[in-house]
Amino acid sequence: MSPGVPSVRGIVFDLDGTLVDSLADITHAMNGAFAQLSLPPVTEEQVRPALGHGAMELVREAVRAVAPDRTHDGFVTEARRVYLEVYAADPAPYTRLFADAGAALPALHDAGIALGICTNKTTDLAWQVVRAVGLDGVLTAVRGRDATQHPKPDPRHLLETAAELDLSADEIVYVGDNPVDVAVARDAGVEYRHVAWGEPVADDVERLERFAELGPEGR
Repeated sequence: MSPGVPSVRGIVFDLDGTLVDSLADITHAMNGAFAQLSLPPVTEEQVRPALGHGAMELVREAVRAVAPDRTHDGFVTEARRVYLEVYAADPAPYTRLFADAGAALPALHDAGIALGICTNKTTDLAWQVVRAVGLDGVLTAVRGRDATQHPKPDPRHLLETAAELDLSADEIVYVGDNPVDVAVARDAGVEYRHVAWGEPVADDVERLERFAELGPEGR
């Protein structure tokens, strides 16, 4: 099967690690928060494995990396609050699009394909990042974890994003970068594509080298 999906009417993307490389900004914000909390800094490699699971788990794993005795909910909740304040103040000075996203997504939009994002970021933060990388004009739906009662890894988050596009599970493809995304698509009954720069997954998962492969010319 080619990476393109013949019946696709919409494409839903994960954000961090899939469409955008935001690791430097997230790490920078985390270290700004940790400085306020008198914690030592974390590295990008310590932050990377926790991406995609929401801010609470992201902060918990970052704290675990530098102060494993402080991962109780009370401290992590406060650290999350400080991190989100720092991050929201300037979320994307170093964030960049992956691969051909800057050209491919407008082309997909112009071809009549509805585009959305399903992310464990908060919706407002996700829109800030999307605007910073210039994709806000081509996205119909951005659904963060605060916009659902069932955030990923619950497949209902993805299905709700599809519904916001006025589409059903068999009319979309979901594009992600980690094993959680694979499971979300499988459990939602949605076609899946895995970006080539993502985390290792099973060999039978369809890879995507360029986003243009999702369009008519890629089939």
